Amino acid sequence: MYYTYMMMGGTDPDEALHASLFTELIQSYLLIHDDVMDQDDKRRGGATIHKIYEDVHKKKYGMQDPAHFGESMAVNLGDIACHYACQILTDSDFAPELKVRALSQLHRQIVTVGFGQMLDIVSSVKKEVTQDDVFKVHHYKTAVYTYETPISIGAVLAGASDEDVQILSGYAIPAGIAFQIQDDILGMYGQEEKLGKPNISDLREGKHTLLIIKALENGSKAQIHTVTQALGNPNVTQADADKVREIIAETGSLEYSKNTARDFVYKAKEALATMPDWNGEGRAFLDGIADYMINREF
Repeated sequence: MYYTYMMMGGTDPDEALHASLFTELIQSYLLIHDDVMDQDDKRRGGATIHKIYEDVHKKKYGMQDPAHFGESMAVNLGDIACHYACQILTDSDFAPELKVRALSQLHRQIVTVGFGQMLDIVSSVKKEVTQDDVFKVHHYKTAVYTYETPISIGAVLAGASDEDVQILSGYAIPAGIAFQIQDDILGMYGQEEKLGKPNISDLREGKHTLLIIKALENGSKAQIHTVTQALGNPNVTQADADKVREIIAETGSLEYSKNTARDFVYKAKEALATMPDWNGEGRAFLDGIADYMINREF
């Protein structure tokens, strides 16, 4: 958000930096709720919020259902983070009309993220999920909140036109999709110490990532059987996951996913290339972060 604000001609970097705190709180709100829905135990190397409060219940209260208590507290904390984020933008020192535009943009995009999350949930229980289904979830969910929201709001607060914001979305959406494809690759092949969460979570939750879809499309009957037995299995082991990893590589799905992520990065940078007047530190940052997102290890 900060670098986009500066690239688009913003003149108050200190206030932009302060206002950019909103995006971390929005992400926290979404991840807290996501962890409840995915029933994840770990996030960023520690316990997830609902697990922290489940443990608090067990140690301090001991009445009724500790898991329900933890989830209830997490839902409320996520809601609080969301409204704190909105308050940061509302209370910022930008012109009132810019703040109204920014808040309107934020609310529209978080609604889109909600639809993306619903599609993600449905995809985990559908028998057949297509590549288009995967890209739609990546677009509506991850690309919007990780890239489009901070980028567009940074631009709005700098006074950018609706047309400029639309061009920036042409960068943000493919960059965000590339980010999520890489995230899915790391979720399967990454080191748990760097990821901060188990690298079998996606398998256990039954996520139809691009890796899984292409492996099922290209695999033999035996390979398809191995993958489907592991997918959505709450008792999946590392040995099971290792077999799936081998199949993903053998079927060409891993290389296909990597190449697809690179293609989306190229599309993102192409969108920026249409605006040669956008330059300086902000432009360099957006170019660089697109490449970084498919080269990162966590």
